[in-house]
Amino acid sequence: MQKVLRLKSEFERIVHRADEILVASAMLTSDGVGYFDNRKKDCIFSVLVGIDLPTQPKALQKLLDDSIDAKVHNIKGQFFHPKVYLFRNGEHWTGFVGSGNCTRGGIESNLEMTLKTEDEHVTADLVKWFNLYYQKHGTNLTQEFIDDYEVLFSARKYLEEELRAKVSSFKNETGVSKGRRKLSDYVFTNQFFQFEHYNAFTGRKPILDTPETRQERFKVQEKLLELHKKLYPEIQKRGWDVYEHHMPQHITSSYRHNERASKELDALWLHYGRGEEELAAYQNAYGDNMTSLFHMRLEVLVFKSHLWIELRVGKRDGSYPDRGYIKEQLKSNKVFTSEYLMLLQELDKPFTLTIANQEVPVHDFEDKEALKQFTLQDNPSKYYFRIGREYQPDDKAISNQQIVSTIMKDFEKLYPIYQLFKHSL
Repeated sequence: MQKVLRLKSEFERIVHRADEILVASAMLTSDGVGYFDNRKKDCIFSVLVGIDLPTQPKALQKLLDDSIDAKVHNIKGQFFHPKVYLFRNGEHWTGFVGSGNCTRGGIESNLEMTLKTEDEHVTADLVKWFNLYYQKHGTNLTQEFIDDYEVLFSARKYLEEELRAKVSSFKNETGVSKGRRKLSDYVFTNQFFQFEHYNAFTGRKPILDTPETRQERFKVQEKLLELHKKLYPEIQKRGWDVYEHHMPQHITSSYRHNERASKELDALWLHYGRGEEELAAYQNAYGDNMTSLFHMRLEVLVFKSHLWIELRVGKRDGSYPDRGYIKEQLKSNKVFTSEYLMLLQELDKPFTLTIANQEVPVHDFEDKEALKQFTLQDNPSKYYFRIGREYQPDDKAISNQQIVSTIMKDFEKLYPIYQLFKHSL
């Protein structure tokens, strides 16, 4: 037995020489199938693939279009999870069994572990296992199956992307390489937001709707409203075209689970955006879903580990007029793109731009073309578009004395971007 950390290098040496290749993989992508494209024309190639993980419809289509002998493991009550690769050269078999799916990540880029064997008894057992499952438990791959499966894949793709984003966020907050501190390690003396306000979002509290968790989140809402009373007069003094919500109960987000709130209340926020008359005009033009929740706005958010200040250009499935306008301008207006880059460069170094689940420091863009291409990846139906920065709970910039001036300083740099991005009826 031999340990293999990257299957790609092994496959590059063995695929083109193989007389027969057998693949059993829990998940398959078109990139994964591509690693076998340089096989001999007369090579016997058989694939058994699962659909319990998000196998790509286009990968199945490639198998069908290329007339590859392929079957789908589609057995009720069985979760198909193996990753087995077998190669025959003459009478000699080489087998790989491990964690890597037949994807670019599984074969090339992920941290995987695979055992390679050339033992004739072990490989004979693996070939026997493959043939058993392929013949008895494999469903023939047809165009009708792929068409039906694509409907399922479209529904699950959104859920998978949302889950990956949450996992990424969780790792960013808890990963040891980030040097994150425990909430209890901070000193909250003279800080505007105290331990209890961040602690309202720790553990399972975001998904709980008990009297106790509601009361904790209610205290966060009260604190945000206290901040609003200090902050909004400063916004009004500057004559900015952003407003508090015209309904007092919606000046902040809800501390309770309801039809207008997320199922996971991992933060509460205070926001400023379009006024009542403008919102009514958009509802008249685009439909009832054009409430303030679906529009661009300046926000202050309290999470479990930090305070976040941002221009939220759009939430998932929101801000279509603004985001459509931004794309139109990027494609046709060089002045717009230049001003966009200039305004980003004027933001402080900690600010990041997040588009399509990719978060990039705003000062990392080398030129306007790089910024343009990155921004054009925005997909309003699936992702957030935000420009913001975080403050650690004990940062003196968000102390009782400085929090209003700190937020206004950040808003003053974000507001011109808000104006640049803003769509007009």
